Amino acid sequence: MNPIAIAAKGKGSLHVIHRAGTIGSRYGLRPGRIERRVATVLELIERFSGRATLPVTAAAVHRNPRTLTRFAESGIEFAIHGLYHVDHIGVSAAAQREQVSRAQRLLTSAGLAPVGFRAPYLRWSDHTLVALRESGFEYDSSQAMHWPFEGRSDRERYARALVFYGAVSALDRPSLPRMEHGIVRIPYCLPDDEAVVERLRLSPSAIARVWVGMFRSIHERGEVFTLAVHPERIDACADGIGEVLHAASVAWPPVWFARLDELARWWRERSAAEVEIVTPAPGVVRLVARGPEGLTIQARGLAIEGAEPWRGGYVLAPSSMVEVRSERRPFIGVHPSSASGVAPFLRAQGYIVESTDDASAHSVFMRIERFEAGDELGLLSELERGTEPLVRLGRWPNGAGSALCLTGDLDALTIWDYALRAFGR
Repeated sequence: MNPIAIAAKGKGSLHVIHRAGTIGSRYGLRPGRIERRVATVLELIERFSGRATLPVTAAAVHRNPRTLTRFAESGIEFAIHGLYHVDHIGVSAAAQREQVSRAQRLLTSAGLAPVGFRAPYLRWSDHTLVALRESGFEYDSSQAMHWPFEGRSDRERYARALVFYGAVSALDRPSLPRMEHGIVRIPYCLPDDEAVVERLRLSPSAIARVWVGMFRSIHERGEVFTLAVHPERIDACADGIGEVLHAASVAWPPVWFARLDELARWWRERSAAEVEIVTPAPGVVRLVARGPEGLTIQARGLAIEGAEPWRGGYVLAPSSMVEVRSERRPFIGVHPSSASGVAPFLRAQGYIVESTDDASAHSVFMRIERFEAGDELGLLSELERGTEPLVRLGRWPNGAGSALCLTGDLDALTIWDYALRAFGR
């Protein structure tokens, strides 16, 4: 489908006309305007020791190969936002493999070393994920996840976007990375800048309230907030970004500021951490965790010498080796007849899971015969409301309570790049 038709499908014809009127003020004949906007992103994250990932369309980099180098040297990660800004749902498997591989070569030749991907329009297929895996990518950040918020909004315009993006509700699923097709999938949180500025037409103060509210909800749940702002709209969103970064900088437990590549690497390595468990005496359990730097052990309902108070009744162990006294094994026992996805999901969250048909052997026991994505959040909530003795690995490094990444796509670098989008180039 023609890119203009795709945009009209997702945004509406009137919005496309309005959008055309804003392009000239945000993009120039040369990359200077967008460079200034990326510089503002860099200033914001440096002020709060934040981290940023900006996926960029590879063809635009090819036409302007030196534009982003200095920002990469300053610590911004540049991922791939397609070879061209086209809807990947309508692209064949063979074409996606070719486009992903070519995009990777173009960014690598420009010195940007991409390891991640976000699909244009947030529209992807299984072919996209397979192509990414075959090209050695570490992560994809194309799955939209929308958060509820209060205040005035044009619900029809926003609802159109959620359907177009295939967004899932944060009321149904946790905002967490997950492994699919051999790569780490990191959610893209909505409402983003395009939604609050152009669909909902919120004031800067209202934008800040929405995003700070999202951050607080995500931090309370211990999840990841990908605060998405395209650099072209940084002027309208800078205050909101600043308020979120400030709230995160003073939050407790602390927030892990990370780029998407760092998030993906941590999730993969921490999920592969090894736990050695021995019982040197009746009622005594010794646990040693081996994994990436920053790996922690958290426990509730158990005495651990030198532990520091954490959230939700947990304490943070002082080292990667703990010894506790517990009548039952302070882990999660899962019945062998449970659905196949239960144990892997729990392990990915840091829980220590053992298969057993003895309901009395573990402090937490479950037998779940049906388990789908929509059941994940409820299961986590039930576990966290419990008070039974439990030992687990920390979800984020060094005892962080949540993770935050400033992200946003560079669809184009000049007005010429944007014009060529109409031709799928």
